[in-house]
Amino acid sequence: MHISHFQADVCHAYHVLRENGIPPENIITMIYDDIAKNTENPFPGKLFNDYQHKDVYAGVKIDYRGENVTADVFLRVLEGDRKLKESGLKVLESGPDDNVFVYFSDHGAPNLIEFPNGLLYAKQLNKTLANMYREKRFKKMVIYIEACYSGSMFRWILPHNVDVWAVTAANPTESSWATFCEDPAITTCLSDEFSYQWMSDTEKASHRGQLFSRSMLDQYLDVKPAVKGSHVMEYGDIKISLLPVGEFQANSTHVGSSGFIGDNSMATRDRSMASHAHLIPLMHQLKRSNSPKQMELAQRRLHRALKLGQMVKETVDEIVEEVTSKSAPSGKPSDVHEHLDCYQNVYDQYKIKCFSIQQVPEVAKELVKLDRLCQQSYDTNVILQSILNTCC
Repeated sequence: MHISHFQADVCHAYHVLRENGIPPENIITMIYDDIAKNTENPFPGKLFNDYQHKDVYAGVKIDYRGENVTADVFLRVLEGDRKLKESGLKVLESGPDDNVFVYFSDHGAPNLIEFPNGLLYAKQLNKTLANMYREKRFKKMVIYIEACYSGSMFRWILPHNVDVWAVTAANPTESSWATFCEDPAITTCLSDEFSYQWMSDTEKASHRGQLFSRSMLDQYLDVKPAVKGSHVMEYGDIKISLLPVGEFQANSTHVGSSGFIGDNSMATRDRSMASHAHLIPLMHQLKRSNSPKQMELAQRRLHRALKLGQMVKETVDEIVEEVTSKSAPSGKPSDVHEHLDCYQNVYDQYKIKCFSIQQVPEVAKELVKLDRLCQQSYDTNVILQSILNTCC
């Protein structure tokens, strides 16, 4: 199954926008959708985003699900792809007078974000944003990204002059954090800290009728200290942050509402590093075992997951040791585009020959070491050969 708290985040965000008057035809959702109706879900047909157990799945119109939730489709949706539209699928049809809000929640690693099917590199995303700007496909754009190392998607590469302001759950070198991870009836984490905080902030503003008097900067400045596990960051054109929250998360005629979740003052708690959140269900299964057989199975599963994480660390450490002991960096500072090209080639090789983030989420943390080799201008071919030597 794909991670449930990411899907609950997106469903919650859908309701926030709908309650703020944005019509469903103006919202495009991509959700893998393998959790709500899964036989292992103790609450069939429902998804929860906190301990209150208010269903966020009901009423969500999903435009892309399953195998269609890919990085390629995501970019084509942003670009208003004609073939997708002709096939009856929804694409972004904005123009020079339209503000656009993009929200993403899933795994991440240095310079990339993961989709259930495939991944999107920082260079690809920023190239698409620049193309959209040149083609006047939006007036202003705000992007919120909930992912580990999400700051690396924009640091050094998002220009300040393409009318895009991006906010990330974490800085370029750290994990983001999942939250509500100790539900007695559900073994998984229910939400993510940054996502829950910005949505709660918007719901409160709506409840108080402040969506058009409260700025995006106000939201950022309140959410940033409220997120305890990571450092919320901003990139791009900071002038956009002075615009009202309602310019991006509400309809201009909206005057306020009680909100789907309401004026939610519940503080996030029971946190876990997002890259470790997959271990939470395994630990809960072990603690809640009702028989020796169940306990033995839970122990094996947890041991296997921990062992895989250790194997990832060992393979990356071996690669770094071989590269640094047998070669030297070029000695010149790495150009940002050369650095990103090197990293993309390296991870493409690593995920094929060794492990991917979807297989072992701990890969995200270890990729920092491979990214550092590229930053230090070690030869890409030497790194690629070391990956082959280590994992084949």
